[in-house]
Amino acid sequence: MRKGKSRDEYVPQHGSRYETKGMSSRGLADARFRGAKIAAIGMLALAVFILGIAVKTHALERTVRSDASTVQLQNEKVSKSKASADQALSTADLKTRLSKADFNDIPSGDTVQTFSLVDNKTPTLEDQSLTSLQDALSRAQELGDVGVVFYDLSSGRGVTYNADVAVYGASSYKALYALYICETLVESGQVSLDWALATYGGYSMGWQTVRDLIENAVVNSDNDSFIALRAAFDHDGYEDWIANLGVDNETALDPMSDFPTYCPRTSAKLWCEMSEYLSCDTETSQWLSGLLTSTTRSFIRDGIADDQVLVRNKAGWISEDGCYSTCDAGLIDVDGHSYVMSVMTSMPWSDRSSEVTAAIAKALYDVRSSLA
Repeated sequence: MRKGKSRDEYVPQHGSRYETKGMSSRGLADARFRGAKIAAIGMLALAVFILGIAVKTHALERTVRSDASTVQLQNEKVSKSKASADQALSTADLKTRLSKADFNDIPSGDTVQTFSLVDNKTPTLEDQSLTSLQDALSRAQELGDVGVVFYDLSSGRGVTYNADVAVYGASSYKALYALYICETLVESGQVSLDWALATYGGYSMGWQTVRDLIENAVVNSDNDSFIALRAAFDHDGYEDWIANLGVDNETALDPMSDFPTYCPRTSAKLWCEMSEYLSCDTETSQWLSGLLTSTTRSFIRDGIADDQVLVRNKAGWISEDGCYSTCDAGLIDVDGHSYVMSVMTSMPWSDRSSEVTAAIAKALYDVRSSLA
């Protein structure tokens, strides 16, 4: 009878009570495989997602760091630009003040004094440099009057002694008269360096060009050539040129004297004008510059004794007919700085006075670092 069957008949034949009804064992294995596959794909997707986040985060960090570096670099450039602009303004301001420097403000007196023509920062000389300069000046005073001006054209600072002492300038004025001819007459086209001149003020010298006369006067200190130039060009605006430079004719310079008596202050002022003209870089200005580097006598060059220093000068010397003078003045270029130096003395010219003048030039040159 069916109702009397054993309960064992109702136990599933394949054993496990977790087996899905009606599903074969192969189907169950396939299902498990698909589940594992789906899980693996999910894990892979999650890994890819996490990796993507990590990559984006790294890229963002790099971008942030890059942006920070860029900002820092830009800030540095801005700072440098501001510094350059400030320096340019400072340089421009200094040039403006230098262009307005008044040599009449150079102090006078029989003591060594420093000065600044552009600000209130008066330089201080080192003790050793001051002592050397005072010793050299004292040696000159044993033989005559002496006055000096040494001026840094780059800073506007200088040192002086007896800036207004009146001294017979002798041949030192020849270069300054050549400046007048070149700057005023040749550059304007009124005069050509190749013009030939014949008779001048009672001196019959044959035919010589303006160029040759200037060269002989400046390089060889030839008196006849200088007198010829004075006779030819004194009346072509020379006095006006002197007046326009602010030189006091009555006390500082008699412009119509062939060999004028003047002072270190006036000498320095005219050599400052020489510096301005030579910097124009014209054919004539460069020619004149070359002449000034080739002068046959230079107490300044002898005193400095350095081939690396450019000296453009004109000396004057005499000891006859009651005229006594040992002078030298010019421009000194070294280490990017330009200086005006004027040493004027009434010492009778001799080997000793030449040595003393050279020693003064050396002592002045050695204080240059204090004027920067």
